[in-house]
Amino acid sequence: MRHRIVLVGGLAPSMFACRELLIRYKKVSLGELRELAEGAEVINFVRHEATVKLLSSALGRDLSPNPGLYQWREGDVLVVIGLRKPVRGQEVEVKPDDLDIALCRVEVVQ
Repeated sequence: MRHRIVLVGGLAPSMFACRELLIRYKKVSLGELRELAEGAEVINFVRHEATVKLLSSALGRDLSPNPGLYQWREGDVLVVIGLRKPVRGQEVEVKPDDLDIALCRVEVVQ
């Protein structure tokens, strides 16, 4: 079974139905994300159009901006995608060095 890589623009408490979680957060490069995505199902919840365009090209996937709400499920690999220096309220060209990427491992605390 292929693992799911879920690209999100941030982590919100509403994503998680569990009461207590442990989230490990590790910065990764675009190249590391590309390797992680090989052979995986990639689901996108990033809304920023220029960022999604860059991710589509870098990952060799046809991704679209997605304003939907993500609900975490055990086994998902969350990748938080942001801009190192976000510019609010306007579209900008995004280059690979502009991305801030973090791999999140989520564990339910028993």
